[in-house]
Amino acid sequence: MGDHDALFKRIFAVPAHAAAELRSVLPPELAAVVDFSRLELVSPSFVSIGLDERHGDLLFRAPLLHPAEDDEDGHAYIHLHLEIYTMVEHRSGPDPRMPLRVMRYTREFWERLLRSEPDRRTLPPVISLVVHHGPGGWTAPRSVHDMVEGLDQHPVLRAYVPNLVMLVDDLALVNPPALRARPLPPVPNVATWLLRDGRHVDALLTNIDAWKEDLGRVVVESPDDGFVFLSYISRTATERNYREVLRIIIDCIPAAEAPLATIEEQIKQEGRLQGRQEGRQEGRQEGRREGIEAGRVVALRDVLRMQLEQRFGPVGADHEARIAAASLDELQRAVARVAVASDLASVFQPH
Repeated sequence: MGDHDALFKRIFAVPAHAAAELRSVLPPELAAVVDFSRLELVSPSFVSIGLDERHGDLLFRAPLLHPAEDDEDGHAYIHLHLEIYTMVEHRSGPDPRMPLRVMRYTREFWERLLRSEPDRRTLPPVISLVVHHGPGGWTAPRSVHDMVEGLDQHPVLRAYVPNLVMLVDDLALVNPPALRARPLPPVPNVATWLLRDGRHVDALLTNIDAWKEDLGRVVVESPDDGFVFLSYISRTATERNYREVLRIIIDCIPAAEAPLATIEEQIKQEGRLQGRQEGRQEGRQEGRREGIEAGRVVALRDVLRMQLEQRFGPVGADHEARIAAASLDELQRAVARVAVASDLASVFQPH
């Protein structure tokens, strides 16, 4: 999982943060029937569906505000699937099969639920919100029907073809003032900014002045989250502009100086660890190469002894010592000379 996915899960796994994001993005008529005060995260082990490295997802459960007699506590529940979509470098745009993937997620969740509750006869609604932070906006289908041929020409088919409509929070298309004005607490609000601008350090630095107040509050009032944010920004910076990034952050947010020093040391330690790991890997590779070469030396010694005995008779102690001390190159040359050598001594003559 990449830095973007890790940041997303770290911040939005907190139900209060997820509730704030969902309230701000869901259609008002849908948000109005969800009791967000009782939103809870569903166990990740229950929804482990084998998502690939491009996706980080979270599933929440909340009661609907209108009681239902068939639920154990008098409420029907809705499940809210919150997912971030991160484009990998070789893709030119959003995944055109995303609605189908989300439909598979929903189906597999329902199947797991029925297996865990064999007496259940109904299914809870599942609403999926995809948080997209790639450049250019979401241009791929948003529903399964968008992917199916012939529905526009023959609308009668729509009633008989399964469909799923996913909601998209398209951060790339939200202008900075609108993103800043979202009714979110500082932590999830700063997270949405970092997710949108975090691909390019220049964008982060361009907009940091507008976000320094919220980021500063997080650093002071929620040090753990502040550490996560500052670490994310630091890792976005390149070696070329790393010092400049730190200077700008400290100028804007003096309270960030101490955690940034810790982050810098942490990054250095990770670099040292990586260097040691790479060194061990290189050592293993070198060891394999040396082992292969040693095996070839042993084999060539045996071949050379056999050739010499066949051509010149028993090999004396002096020549046995020369065979034992010869390098791979020397053995290869000696083997090549046996066929044309006039006597045993000439096999070992320097070339």
